[in-house]
Amino acid sequence: MDSKAEQYYPTYTFKPENRDVVLLEFEEAQKIANGQTKVYGQVTNILLAVVTVLIPLFFNKEKDSSDTFTILKENALFFSSIIFIFGALILRYFVDLQKSITINARKVVTLRTMLGLDYGHIHLTLPNWRVEGATNPFTIKYFNGWLMFQSMPFWVLTIGVNAIWWLTTNNRIEYNFDFLNDGTRYIPWYFGNFIITITYLFIFRRNLNDIHETNFLNIIRLFAKIMRFRLLDNFEYVLYRAKLSVTEMNRLNVNYANLKSILIEIEDKTFYENKGISFKSLFRAFISQIKPIRERLNLLESGGSTITMQLSRTLFIPSNQNKYLRKLFEISISFWLQRQFSKQEILNLYIVSVRYDYGVMGLSKAIKHFYGNVKNKQLSLEESFVLVERLSNVTGTFRQERVDFLIEKSSKRLDHLKINDIYKTLIRKGKIKIKQ
Repeated sequence: MDSKAEQYYPTYTFKPENRDVVLLEFEEAQKIANGQTKVYGQVTNILLAVVTVLIPLFFNKEKDSSDTFTILKENALFFSSIIFIFGALILRYFVDLQKSITINARKVVTLRTMLGLDYGHIHLTLPNWRVEGATNPFTIKYFNGWLMFQSMPFWVLTIGVNAIWWLTTNNRIEYNFDFLNDGTRYIPWYFGNFIITITYLFIFRRNLNDIHETNFLNIIRLFAKIMRFRLLDNFEYVLYRAKLSVTEMNRLNVNYANLKSILIEIEDKTFYENKGISFKSLFRAFISQIKPIRERLNLLESGGSTITMQLSRTLFIPSNQNKYLRKLFEISISFWLQRQFSKQEILNLYIVSVRYDYGVMGLSKAIKHFYGNVKNKQLSLEESFVLVERLSNVTGTFRQERVDFLIEKSSKRLDHLKINDIYKTLIRKGKIKIKQ
């Protein structure tokens, strides 16, 4: 099995003698993807032609068409509603077709990688966001942008239906409606253009969201672009890799239940109760930055981030950016994560993703770095404590007073001597440095 294929789909394997079967499936998936793309283009062209022919009819003032046009204008609301509903159904058809094309394109990339076919990392003629040059299936997205070919049906239908509505209602100042016989209410004719645009936007964009993508996340990304704040582009791939790491821990039979309990106790006691953020922790973090107050109240200097906020920062926010904006986006993404995953899932994703020391990312590397063999590892309370102390240690060095403070803070029955022995061993092996 090709190693690159394993990093995307490690559970998908085939025997060498079945290579021809996989090759046939790859060819079939490629044919389907290409065929659907052609259908998409052809139907789009037909739709564009129909709208192009239909709209000028409303500008025709000749006598033969005047009667028909008068009837349309007299029944503008009914006629435009029919066109609006019909356009919405057509738009939904395009959305489903685009999703089908994307799924087959991802399948092509996956099977191609499994077969050992690779275009390399220099994409001078075949861009890596197209199926022809992609090596990562997640670079092929359901929604590619408002100015791309895939968005043409949205623009054609939105502009066309809005134009028809305007042409049949532009001589009317307002529509009269009587609500509950308590008087006449007036609705401006252009309110229909607003409804058409918002509805089509909702149908098209929302239904082209990826597995964990939401409208709220799209707003966060848009705001980040406006603020020139960098977020990782491919959230789906990042989450997929994190979920793979959780699966790998289960496959290796690693028991980290003790790590979870100590982690929550030290890092985020309200984890199961909060909604992704804790204003109390944020306030405590703020005052802990002031040295006199910190020493008087015996506080540890901290950032006030909950486990969910730390996961947001670790997975999606590159470092070395404005700390205030970073905190703002940590909070925003945490609200999104809270609605995408359960508390247990967030906890598992956090444990397998965060940094436990400089260059030591994730639980698997942490166990290997500090304790050796990973497979069938049963983390003790003391070993778990050391890992939690490492991940929350901003200096990356050993401080005895910090360790003693955290031991006293914990309600677990921790063996102080065992913990000190672990630190002595790690310091002797050069795994941990003592603060000078």
